[in-house]
This record gives sequence, structure tokens and C-alpha cells, in this order.
Amino acid sequence: MITVATAECFTLGKIGTTIHKIASGYEECKNHRYYNIINGNVKIISSSFIPSIEGAEKLLNLGAPLPKCDYEYSYSKAYTEKNDLKVAHILAKGLKNSLNCNIAIATTAGVGRGGICIISDKNEYLFTTDIEGDLISKKNIIQRQKNGIDKTINKFVEILKKEYFL
Repeated sequence: MITVATAECFTLGKIGTTIHKIASGYEECKNHRYYNIINGNVKIISSSFIPSIEGAEKLLNLGAPLPKCDYEYSYSKAYTEKNDLKVAHILAKGLKNSLNCNIAIATTAGVGRGGICIISDKNEYLFTTDIEGDLISKKNIIQRQKNGIDKTINKFVEILKKEYFL
């Protein structure tokens, strides 16, 4: 069984929840296009929505502080796209190290296309959504979120097929 954990910000834990529902055989997911790949082969060991620096540092035992935010925004992380990519990588690495899972997925997005990182047992994948968004002005954040969820799940399944031969 392939173990998976997520630390999500702009995707609000929906990647982990979706994978969990498919893996667990929820009735509403039995017609999902990836059901036959995920169900019976994958289990979510942790799925987290972590919007704050404080939460990420404490929960993931990162060993070093995350970068200071590029933008002032309530209590949530808000970075440029370049730093979103760095932070997503740090979060995924912390998650993988803390939980010793096969696949760690992390997402974060402030201003830009956001940052998504998937770390498997063999490789690290760092990418963005296809949608420019701005957490501060709330521009395109729902569209960016939906695109990020879909793109990440598609990449996750691609990794399962390529690296785990499913």
C-alpha cells in the first residue's frame, strides 16, 4: 500500500480529502476516472490544511523557520510565486521526513500561480497552477484553487503509474 500525506494551503485540504475518498471507496467516488488506480493501492496517512507559518513549523517539525512572508495578509502565508515554490518544497520535505510516507504533497499560494510540490520515494516534482491569482486582492483564487487540485491529482496519478507501476 502506497502511503500519502498532504500539507495544503490554497487547496484547503481538498487534494488529500479527494484521494482519501477514492482510496476508501466512497460511493460518490466509484465513477471517478482514477478510481481503479487509487482504490486498493493508496492510503492517506495524513491530510492537513495548514495556512499559517506557525502551524507549518510546529506540525511538520521543519528544523528551521520558513521564509518571512512577502506580503502582509491576516495570519496566513502569503508569498510571491518564486517563494511559494520554495515553501511548497520545504513543506513537502518536512512532511515526508516527519511521516516517512511514500508520497508527500504540499501546496501554497500567495500572489502568482502558487507552488505545488510532490516528493515520491524516487523524485521531486515542483510545479505551479496554470492560473495567476492574488490572495491579497482575492483575484482568481477559486479558479487557481480548482486548477491546483486537478493538476496535482493528475500529476499524482502520473507518478503512481510511472514510479509505482499502477
